[in-house]
Amino acid sequence: MSNSPHRATGFFHNTFKHRSLRAVIALFRFVPALFPHAAVAVLLWVAGIAGLGVVASAAAQEESVDAALRHLLSQPRENDDLFVACERLRSTRELVPFYQDRRFAPAWLQGPVPSPVARDLVRFLQDDAVNHGLNPEDYHLSCLKALLDGIDEGRLRQRETSPTLLTSLDVVLTDAFFILFSHLSTGRVDPTALDSQWMAHTHQADLRTGLEELLTHQDLPRTVRHFAPPDEDYWRLVAAVPAQRKIAAQGPWPVLPEGPSLHPGEKDARVPILRRQLYRLGDYPHLPSKPSDVYDAELAKAVRRFQERHGIGSDGVIGKKTTEALNVSPQDRLFQMLANLERHRWLPRSWGDRYLVVNTADYSLTAYEHGASVLKMRVIVGGSATSTPVFSEVMRYVELNPYWNVPRSIATEELLPKIRRDPSYLERHHYELLSGSGEKSGRLDPWSIDWRQVRPDNFPGRLRQIPGPWNALGRIKFVLPNRFNVYLHDTPDRHLFQRPHRALSHGCIRLEKPLDLALFVLQDDPKWTRESLEKLIAGGKHHMIPLVKPCAVHLLYITAWVSEDGTMHFRQDIYDRDKLLVGALKLEKFAADTTSNAQDRRQGG
Repeated sequence: MSNSPHRATGFFHNTFKHRSLRAVIALFRFVPALFPHAAVAVLLWVAGIAGLGVVASAAAQEESVDAALRHLLSQPRENDDLFVACERLRSTRELVPFYQDRRFAPAWLQGPVPSPVARDLVRFLQDDAVNHGLNPEDYHLSCLKALLDGIDEGRLRQRETSPTLLTSLDVVLTDAFFILFSHLSTGRVDPTALDSQWMAHTHQADLRTGLEELLTHQDLPRTVRHFAPPDEDYWRLVAAVPAQRKIAAQGPWPVLPEGPSLHPGEKDARVPILRRQLYRLGDYPHLPSKPSDVYDAELAKAVRRFQERHGIGSDGVIGKKTTEALNVSPQDRLFQMLANLERHRWLPRSWGDRYLVVNTADYSLTAYEHGASVLKMRVIVGGSATSTPVFSEVMRYVELNPYWNVPRSIATEELLPKIRRDPSYLERHHYELLSGSGEKSGRLDPWSIDWRQVRPDNFPGRLRQIPGPWNALGRIKFVLPNRFNVYLHDTPDRHLFQRPHRALSHGCIRLEKPLDLALFVLQDDPKWTRESLEKLIAGGKHHMIPLVKPCAVHLLYITAWVSEDGTMHFRQDIYDRDKLLVGALKLEKFAADTTSNAQDRRQGG
């Protein structure tokens, strides 16, 4: 007899003429090639059904689902592997104790039929999981649908469903729950393994309690809300995914050719393409009956809206940055949205009553009091080679007229060549050369050193810039402990805040309105007013001011979000973190799987 899995499957199709069994057997066609050890278990499972027949035998009628669950989950296994209905279960460490504690009673059945919440979970996987950036096939969707089809077909024919089929459905649903809600709560990817510059705020999801409550209340939307990120930014982005999927499904994206900058009022062959792009994106209200190559006022208004949504200077001019943003396909924008949904699952669940959010991708800082935005400003963040990390910490004090302790890498790589050319550079720019790292380290005379002989590996001492308007940290420094040595500070280079793209620092956050931020974090001490702070700053002496109430600071990297007015925003992936995460999430395969499932549903009526 041939060992071909296809011939074996054909045998079962000839043996069982009923759709209730064929629906399940259809799952098994490709399993031997993918899971050779599972294939044996699967064929034995099907053989068990064959022995039962279409109407369950007397022996099967005596066997309860409880007994089938006990038998299935009590078998010895290697490496926690368990295969049921051709599916490899991935939550056996949670699943087995769950059933043991309930004495192997089924979780998703009401008598001999699936409970309403069982069908709710399958519908969520089929219709809603994709909007959260989750691939339904990671949670056994095809298998679950086939099992339900088999059960429903048997009921239509008024035939008793075998305990084996009901057992398989119950166990696969439980595994789907544990994996789905783990991913929904804490994410599919470990960010620290993906990027050493990313410190996620980990939290433990109580999946077991969540499942028990779902089975008690039969309220899946409530459970989804409980496990998913609670912030409205997440839910607005989820709500925007279906519209973006429709845009992405409209066919090839028209590419705007490169060329000289295009200004309002000009004529250009690229204008019809520009108009079609903005129409598909929803920025342009309608396409004209007669195509025109004139860049008119209505189109310029649409361009400015697009530029504003993408963090580009909204001048209406089609330059390099605007062209690049326009040529990002809707499919890639969809991936960007799904990657940011994953990032939301890495965020803290509690932000605090008073906190700061720095979105490095948006070059912005927002201060919040009891969830309401009370202060916003532009910031300058790290460049591509000196990216600003992602973490959450607590600010505990503020420095006025700070010293700048120059990092050794900056001293040796950037300042040393200037000092070699002219040792007076140090004095003219208010640097001190110190002998050690402590507070009592002595000063060295820079003129006593032959700088021509100094190399990065023998740089003498360390550099410190004294307080003053020339200081790289400006007049105010906001300190929060972190392993990256990143902090927030003022800057003497005020003109840089006028640039739309501000990835210019060595990793720290430069502030547009440092005095306003100081007033915000020091508000619990009435003696700190704008006048009192300005007076101390004018005195020129270094001061450290502890915060009466420490302030949480969250440094984020969010490149896609929906504002409160419903506008979809995207930002440039300045550190290539989107690209890395899209690959880790395998979103290209996800897109192919979900497209295939959608086509199957349409073909199925």
